[in-house]
Amino acid sequence: MTDIRRRNALGLLAGGMALLAGCSSSSGGNGNGNGTGNNNSTDTADSGNTNSAAGTLPPYASMLPTTDQPAHFYGAIDVGTMSTLLEDQGAEAGKEPTDPLVGNPVVVALLSWFGIRQLRTSAGFNAYNENNETANGEEQFVYADGVYALVGSYDRDGIATDLEAAGYTLETESDGYAVYADSGSDAVVGVSETVYAYSYPNAADSSFDPVAAVERTVATAAGDRTPKHEADGDFEQLLRAGENSGIACCLYTANDTFAPGTLSDDQTSTENGLQFEFGAFEGAYGVHQNLSITGSDTATARATVSYSSDELVDKGKLESSLGTEANTATVNRAETTVTVDAEYGGEFARE
Repeated sequence: MTDIRRRNALGLLAGGMALLAGCSSSSGGNGNGNGTGNNNSTDTADSGNTNSAAGTLPPYASMLPTTDQPAHFYGAIDVGTMSTLLEDQGAEAGKEPTDPLVGNPVVVALLSWFGIRQLRTSAGFNAYNENNETANGEEQFVYADGVYALVGSYDRDGIATDLEAAGYTLETESDGYAVYADSGSDAVVGVSETVYAYSYPNAADSSFDPVAAVERTVATAAGDRTPKHEADGDFEQLLRAGENSGIACCLYTANDTFAPGTLSDDQTSTENGLQFEFGAFEGAYGVHQNLSITGSDTATARATVSYSSDELVDKGKLESSLGTEANTATVNRAETTVTVDAEYGGEFARE
């Protein structure tokens, strides 16, 4: 089942992308029309490890929380892209990507499919759907450190009423957010005016606390906690340097370099068995990737890779590992930052 869904996503990314290139469809209050999300990101990659005012933060940056772990991962996709991947039943099968510039964002797309499937089959779906006030095309789906979140505009009071009617109980509440739990499914839901977040216990990690994880997400969105980009200048720089439209993902550590376990498949695989490929970024402390649709059968990808010192930069490894399935690929270095840009035709996802 995982392979089929991965191939369906690839077929859509390669063959049906006219729908995702900015087309708009009318919708009700659920905010699930097609769109391309934030188009104000910058093409400029800043060099060095200093905080930079250049570039634009993604619209979901204010809900990415600080944690007590040095490593941080998130993936994001605009809801228009996500909805098409979820609803289209006529996708052409595509081959498995060997190029991490394509493969990692495709896993993010499938994370969105998995997360929305979880939401749509939950008792809380009606609460989300009926109280979503996000403008058409502006909602974002984000997966960050074990929490699924939709970022937009929500009627918090309406959601609270509907969740309680569905059997959810209040876990914690403040002026800006509330967290609820469903004893029947172990689902945890948090809501603020700008975020609907949810999570579940992790069978593979008994130390993961979904209530605490959801609470810090919505508390951050509500302004009760400091978001990660405000607490860590290097993380902010990475977000500002990266492209954020379409599908984006970011892996970051507060240490000088990624720990080997952070880059290995068993540490970066998702709940449903999908795996990221981050091995090319050994020696770096941060990587931001983006896959954007530019036409009916074309796409562009970018990876911005940050290193803590000159001697750790491995431009050759990036050149040999990224953009291997692209029509064209360029690698540029500016001090301790390396940027890889690639362009793909529709054949990158076809048999």
